[in-house]
Amino acid sequence: MTDLRTGIEETYGMRIREIRRVKDVFRIRTPLGTYCLKGYDVQAEEVFYIARIFAWLDERGFTRSPKVHPTTAHSPVMTHRGTVYMLTNWVHGRQPDFGKATDLRKGLRALARFHAAAEGFPAGEAPASRTRYFDLDNDVSEYKDLLGSYDNTGYFVPLCEEVISRLREPALLAAITAEQQASAFIHGDYNYPNLIKDKQGKLHLIDFENSSLHVRMKDLSHILHRNFTWNASGMLRAVEYYQRYRQLSASDLSLLHALLSAPYPVVRSINIGGIRSAARVIPSSAQFMQYRKDLGALLASS
Repeated sequence: MTDLRTGIEETYGMRIREIRRVKDVFRIRTPLGTYCLKGYDVQAEEVFYIARIFAWLDERGFTRSPKVHPTTAHSPVMTHRGTVYMLTNWVHGRQPDFGKATDLRKGLRALARFHAAAEGFPAGEAPASRTRYFDLDNDVSEYKDLLGSYDNTGYFVPLCEEVISRLREPALLAAITAEQQASAFIHGDYNYPNLIKDKQGKLHLIDFENSSLHVRMKDLSHILHRNFTWNASGMLRAVEYYQRYRQLSASDLSLLHALLSAPYPVVRSINIGGIRSAARVIPSSAQFMQYRKDLGALLASS
């Protein structure tokens, strides 16, 4: 820690009063303010990309994402013992509670406003590893392989095949291409652990480690899967609320429907805790059929 502290003081030209680890980052207190130092286990070019995303959002008037504090050499990053770090502002507050309707609505509103700003990014400034528009069917193929390896989830395999087939249809490929042409990007892990609610109740986005040039409906499907598991009526209400702040096209809604049709909640539970932990999110046959039926209203609204 002493070695890192010295490196920060020398690289940023600051005097540190206190440095403390908080989860996966360091909180750094100085006479001029409090900062967040995050180390990245990725290639340096990817960290530069993330820093550029922060600058791009700020330029477009989205002020609730991290602000990079440059080094004395005007670099957005520092390297210490082989790890690339970025220093940003520290947001004082706490995680929102998406179990509360008011906080969840704030999360949807913040996501819509973020998505409104998350386009036009210079594609040439993103490394190939962060350009993922056409990775959706590969993601679902991985779901299929995982689910097919267990007896009690094998019946999801045909569903995955159906979703893969839909993602390759001309209409959905056109929707994905439209996002590519808009040079859209996503947060990549948008949910309450990566949001901070300040004293005024405003939400700030943090932890863009999974950000990429991608279709924005992936962010929206993620928060819906996480907070309305197999609850299509709740999802539809959330989409309606999101659209108060950013209107979706018919192709957006078709793409969102395909992503919500995939059994992501089961896959996520298996990846986190194994097949036994997934039991609580595996729907009954009746529940799943009702979900599919209710989710169809998303297409009807387009």
